Amino acid sequence: MSNSTPLPSSVLFVCYLNSIRSPMAEGLLKSMAGESVYVQSCGLESGDLDQLMVSVMSEKGIDMSGHKARTLSDIQDGSFDLVIAFTKDAGLAAENIFAGQDTVVETWVLPDPSAGALDVRAMMNNYRAMRTLIENRLKARFKP
Repeated sequence: MSNSTPLPSSVLFVCYLNSIRSPMAEGLLKSMAGESVYVQSCGLESGDLDQLMVSVMSEKGIDMSGHKARTLSDIQDGSFDLVIAFTKDAGLAAENIFAGQDTVVETWVLPDPSAGALDVRAMMNNYRAMRTLIENRLKARFKP
């Protein structure tokens, strides 16, 4: 039995910084859904463009080099069918912002792949693992 549902018309991914997990999810869902879904990402704080994220996404043929980090307050169009947050704090913030709307907020707590003192090879492996984890969660959540 599957919990997957058809794709909503608009999805927002929220994380602490809009630099690794949320832009990965944005790029992956845009790649999977094409133009049929409006997809955005943001953070509680504005992060910087993460070059390792750009590198691991380019391995999948997804160009994230033009990604501009945004915050929840930068997202002026407050109309999303689904918000997926990657930290508890991001989930709580999204629930507050979208309270009283028809927006569904889900929290998928995922670890920060940049945490810890690691060499570049280990960091790249962490980023790849996070990319795969997010991709698998998206595929499980939405019917292809």
